[in-house]
Amino acid sequence: MNVTFRCPACDQPAIAQFGPESAEIACCRCGVRFPVPQGCVTQKQVTQCLICPSTELFIRKDFPQVLGVAIVVLAAVISSVFWYLHMPWWTYGTLFAAAFIDLVLYILVGNQLQCYRCQAQYRGVPGLDNHEPFDLETHEKYRQQAARLASASKEIK
Repeated sequence: MNVTFRCPACDQPAIAQFGPESAEIACCRCGVRFPVPQGCVTQKQVTQCLICPSTELFIRKDFPQVLGVAIVVLAAVISSVFWYLHMPWWTYGTLFAAAFIDLVLYILVGNQLQCYRCQAQYRGVPGLDNHEPFDLETHEKYRQQAARLASASKEIK
């Protein structure tokens, strides 16, 4: 199992390996160690984020969203060109091909576990079915909290 996270100490992306017996994980960039809370990693699931104290985690596809959006935009541009050239079969064929590529990627790509608060990404963890999918209300709660903290820190300076 591994976790990809932005280190709170050095603000750099880092990857760390962990297991149910791990007592701490370390940033591969600056070496800062994070204690693993007792009982939050078991053989069956991860119940709490190892980087921050959040217990709210969600599952999502382990696929870069930028690449997914790029595929959709490319298909839209190509189909628009075919539509402009009065080639409706090529237009629809391009859109169906993009939808087929999306379906294949959806089937082939696995899931990951992600923390709402710090965006840490967990791969290779068991028990993904025990977690809920993305919830916009929970995400908005943490986004608003981060915005208030950033605003408060600007006022202090």
